[in-house]
Amino acid sequence: MSHNYKGRQNRRKFLKNFAAASLFGSGASAMNGKLSLIGSALAQSSEYQSINDYKALVCVFLYGGADSFNMFIPATQDAYDRYATSRGGLAIPQESLKLDASGEFGFNPLLGDLYDMYNSGKLAVIGNAGNLIAPVNRALFEADSTLIPNNLFAHNHQQEQWLKGLSSLPTSLVGTGWGGRMADLLQDANSGASLPPGFSMNGTNYWLPGQTIQPISLHPTSGLSLLNYLDEASGRSGNAGREAALNQILNLSSNHPMKQQVASSIDLAKSASGQIVNALELNTDTGFETEYDPDSRLAPQLRMVARMIKSNQLLGMKRQIFFVGGGGWDTHDNQSPRLEALLTDLNRSMTDFQSTMEEMGLGDSVTTFTASDFGRTLTTNGDGSDHGWGGNYMVMGGAVNGGQMFGSLPSYELGSEDDSSDKGRVIPSLSINQYGAALAEWMGVSSNDLSEVFPDLSNFDSDWRDNLPLFSPV
Repeated sequence: MSHNYKGRQNRRKFLKNFAAASLFGSGASAMNGKLSLIGSALAQSSEYQSINDYKALVCVFLYGGADSFNMFIPATQDAYDRYATSRGGLAIPQESLKLDASGEFGFNPLLGDLYDMYNSGKLAVIGNAGNLIAPVNRALFEADSTLIPNNLFAHNHQQEQWLKGLSSLPTSLVGTGWGGRMADLLQDANSGASLPPGFSMNGTNYWLPGQTIQPISLHPTSGLSLLNYLDEASGRSGNAGREAALNQILNLSSNHPMKQQVASSIDLAKSASGQIVNALELNTDTGFETEYDPDSRLAPQLRMVARMIKSNQLLGMKRQIFFVGGGGWDTHDNQSPRLEALLTDLNRSMTDFQSTMEEMGLGDSVTTFTASDFGRTLTTNGDGSDHGWGGNYMVMGGAVNGGQMFGSLPSYELGSEDDSSDKGRVIPSLSINQYGAALAEWMGVSSNDLSEVFPDLSNFDSDWRDNLPLFSPV
């Protein structure tokens, strides 16, 4: 079976833009107003001010589309045979798998430390999750249903939709990520802090911007540099004058949104640089017993996250949200050796980070989860795999109901009901909205506010919590 994917996506894009224009009258400008109203409603919430414990959520985004079907592999003979037939030369040998206690599936042997974490109850596997607007089957996909997200299998579009978590609307109408929408709410828990809850160790991304809260980006090794050229206390010649002139400009009254945004951004940068530089100087990484791989893509970022977490009391923060990212997962060619290096790094970096959290006495207070553009095709192109849809993920932390898989692995049979095509582009059975909502509830987002963070969540059965009990009820 063949498909004209470009034609399919263009038709869907037209239908969705038409629907958006019908719903919101004037299109993008009207939706921006809608989001502003949502942001105002979130900002006015006060129930989060009573939060008195500490929690942090860490997103580890695997840029490129991770081949997670080779992270977790079916182990029963019939299922493994289907897997091996579909994967061909990419298949992991059955005898090398590190088996779950049920014997239903196994870990890739390169994830041995994470397997141990799983067996200790501190890590769970999320089976076959992906970008969905609503539940979808093969028939709906073949019928070009408008429930299918736009621009499937395209890196930039799927990264954006995954991280924004609102695929029922054209991405141009969505200016926030679901991490940022959480931050809008949870800022009330950090009543003693002037810094926002969100921090990125991998530059700008679509996950962390909120409607009222904007994130801070840190360098993974040096953190932030003090804006001392504007610091009148630094003693440098001319600084006091520059500081006074800048403050006079910033304090000028203006109704122009862009000028207000610039003034707010500069003020935040000045304030943040001083607080964070001071906090990081007091909490260096030399105090950690766990050693990190300096050549890793992920470890330095997670090391900086650990330093910021260690500074939570100094910064007056009870909720923190972090973004970590690493590329190289687009394994169209030379997949087996490339995946060996990537999985080795992921295995060590994540387990070292959890060890550091436990060393700090915060093993139960920090949850780390993986995400990616999409999964990959079950079939091989001869030397690698191509862009897919559903994929497998991990959630790690002492509070996680670990040692089990939530969701399920697909059938691995090409052309089956789980396959959107004849190449093994697997249709997700769990939505990122459900995945994210379970994480958001653990962070303290109320069930009433989940619909603001994940507007598409209402398209799924209300019993999604029963199928995704990632955490025990508090």
